[in-house]
Amino acid sequence: MKKLLTLTFISLILIYSCSSEQAEPELPVTKQYTLTVSVTGQGSVSPDANGTYNYGAVITITATPDEGYQFNRWEGTDNDDMPYGCWARPGNCRTAITMDSNRSVIAFFSKLE
Repeated sequence: MKKLLTLTFISLILIYSCSSEQAEPELPVTKQYTLTVSVTGQGSVSPDANGTYNYGAVITITATPDEGYQFNRWEGTDNDDMPYGCWARPGNCRTAITMDSNRSVIAFFSKLE
């Protein structure tokens, strides 16, 4: 009887350990972050980039001053340490934002003297 119980126990272990069922792998969760773009002074930012983006997305935006105004600087971008915070001349300025957290970006414009 002892041998029968031992044999049954070993058989059950083998059956369950050889089961073809495998746990389904979990799908990776993509983190998403919010970008808010605003303007101080008279000008615009294009394209309208306000929205939610996946982690790592790089968003490029351009600041354009209204007539009689000039672009001064960006705040909250990847390029804040560049002159004017942009890749161009101060009159029409592009910059990039890497979405690795919620970001708030401001384009500053001032009246021409």
